[in-house]
Amino acid sequence: MARFQGSWAAWLALVTWSALPVVAQEQEGGDSGLYLGVAASAALYDVDYQKGVDSTNPANTSANAGRVLFSNDSADDITWDAGPVLGYRFGSGPSYLEIEADLMNYTGSVSGRLPGAGSSPGRNQLGDVWPENWSLAKERSFGLTLRLGAAMPALGGSIYGFAGLSRLDAEFATSYRGCLSPSGCAPGQLTFGEETHDEEFDAWVAGVGLEKMLGRIGIRAEVRYTDHGESSRTVPFESVAVVVPVALSTSELGVGLGLIWRL
Repeated sequence: MARFQGSWAAWLALVTWSALPVVAQEQEGGDSGLYLGVAASAALYDVDYQKGVDSTNPANTSANAGRVLFSNDSADDITWDAGPVLGYRFGSGPSYLEIEADLMNYTGSVSGRLPGAGSSPGRNQLGDVWPENWSLAKERSFGLTLRLGAAMPALGGSIYGFAGLSRLDAEFATSYRGCLSPSGCAPGQLTFGEETHDEEFDAWVAGVGLEKMLGRIGIRAEVRYTDHGESSRTVPFESVAVVVPVALSTSELGVGLGLIWRL
């Protein structure tokens, strides 16, 4: 779901505008210019999963007719990412502005067990929210980031803050067992199913970092928070007069390292 919020776009524009004096003060022999590099990070990835079953359609004839049920689950785990970065630094005084693009690939996933909801003993009759195993795996992302930094002679480098936007692609997988008959099912009559869905999240990221230059090579260390927002959809099952709304909300707190080469 697209969640690039106008307030964040306006905030980034304000940061860029406020940094223009830094760009204007560029001095000969400074660090302005193009750079490229690689970045990697580890993050605690948190996922909230909510699934509902809406049986309020007048055509619904199940035991749950007229009801709307919801079930929730949350889980977290460590994930890893790495990829190339390309950027440009403006300013050669004690302060600087950087605009950077990145392309990240991810390893690791978060998985859980949705408990389900309903009045049947196994919560697996038509109109119940069926219990299910689920997992969400980040796949790749593309991001744009602004950094504002200042020299810290006491540290032998610079300190910076950053904010940015990114588009994340992920894969959501579920497996379940339930009944599709309005008259009910015995345990041996339940239907088993597996599904995968491509999910898209529009995220914002913010954090702080330190950079140490060794000649034209820079080493970075960062702490970052990323809010991926929400991906949601509504799936209609017209043959049994049921509608299933699903929502995933994710965020992460991570630490990262980067190695850049100023051209």
